[in-house]
This record gives sequence, structure tokens and C-alpha cells, in this order.
Amino acid sequence: MTLNNFGKKLLRFLKTLLFSIIIFVFLFLLIWTYCYSLHIFYGLALILIFAIISFFRKQNRRFITITLCAGFLLFILSTPYNLRQYNQHAEAFQEQINAGFHLSFKEKAAIYGTLLIITVGDIIPFPEASIQNFYLLFPKESKTRIFYDNDYLRAPDIQAVINRKGKHEVAWNKWSERFNGNFRFAAAFDPCTLEITDEGDQKKATLITYFSYRKNYTTHNANHLLNGLFAFRIDEGLFWYLQHEGWLHPYNAVWIAKFDK
Repeated sequence: MTLNNFGKKLLRFLKTLLFSIIIFVFLFLLIWTYCYSLHIFYGLALILIFAIISFFRKQNRRFITITLCAGFLLFILSTPYNLRQYNQHAEAFQEQINAGFHLSFKEKAAIYGTLLIITVGDIIPFPEASIQNFYLLFPKESKTRIFYDNDYLRAPDIQAVINRKGKHEVAWNKWSERFNGNFRFAAAFDPCTLEITDEGDQKKATLITYFSYRKNYTTHNANHLLNGLFAFRIDEGLFWYLQHEGWLHPYNAVWIAKFDK
């Protein structure tokens, strides 16, 4: 195989992969907006129908890709309206749960999809929270998961006790620490215990947090961004309900780090 042929095959593979990702994300958005009863669903559905018709009319893949990307653009441009609808429905779901009623499969699927969006959205700003959310999707008999990472040692509240042997309680108010070094880690480890021990020529830090969502707890975000145009709520109580229904699986997250004395 020549280098030129290899380059062509690689390019073809990357284009196919990108096309597959676009289709997957579009179908996910379509299903999620349907489950959350967002009006944007109808626009996305029409675009999908147009893309399917184009496919059977032998339109090339580039044309179909552009069509689906137009759907993404429509979704983005309608974000303020979508968020208002989302907030109203999330609040209604929470009120229904608080009143002792059960949610339908469609409503549960909407909440589950929201957690998937949060998990993907957290990968870069809050990688630890993203990892913990991901494993929340899968049951484990021991209800304990172990991770190895030294990044959390940079948190100011961890630095304050890192040279003191023994167990320490660390309880962060993650929503009032948005502009300091604790926020990234508080989003995943609030609250936690930290134990510092000696291990040979190094010290070992063992952080343990019970990763679960709280009942009937809501946070409001972006309230002051452009006069609340992009304000949205995160209802932990909805995820708590999925835990109660067996859709999510809380566990003890153990994060182990080693560092020089």
C-alpha cells in the first residue's frame, strides 16, 4: 500500500467516523427533546425527515451532513427558549415527585438523557465529576470504585491538610467557590474524607466520597448571564429519583494519590 493510498483510506475513515458521530448526536438530541417535550423536537424531526428523503434521492453525504448541521444550528439559536421550556418541565417533574407521584418511562428517559449531557459537558471543566457520573450509570455489587489520580491534590482545601497525617473531613460549598481552585474538585468531592498516611518514601492521600444525588435539591445557574437569558436549573432531586428507581447506582468513590514527603 502506497502512502498516497493510505492517506486516502485514512481520510475516508475519518469522514465516515465524523458522519457517524453527527448522526448519533443528532438522534440523541431528537430523542431527548422528544422525551422532555421541547418544541424544538418538531424542527429537528422535520430536518431528519428531509435528510432521509435526501438520502433516498441519492444526495451525497456532504449534503446530508450540512442538513443535519443545520439542525444543530437551529438547536443552538433557540437555546434561550429551549432552556425556559426545560426549566419549566424540570420543575414540574420535581413537584410531581415531591407530591408522591411516579414519573412515566418517557419522563425518566428525559432525566437520564440530561445526566448524559451533563456527563459529556463536564469532561473538560470538571473531569472528576464527569468520571463519577459515568460510573453512576452502571451497578457494582461492592458499591466501591477506586481511581488513581494526583490532580485533586492541587485544591487549596486539600493543600491545607496535605502535610497532616490522619483523617480529615473536607466539606466544600461548591456553589460559592466558583472562582477559586476548589471549585473543579468540589463539584465531584463535596463532601469527602481525606486520609494522609506514609507509604515508604512517599505519602499516600486517600480521598473517599459517597457519590450520589440529593433529594429535592436544586441549583440555579447562569441567572446573571445576559439578564438570565441562558439561566437553567439542575434538579439533583430528579437524579435522586432515578437512583430510587434503580436507573442510577450510587457508590463510594475512592481516589488515591501518592506524592513525595
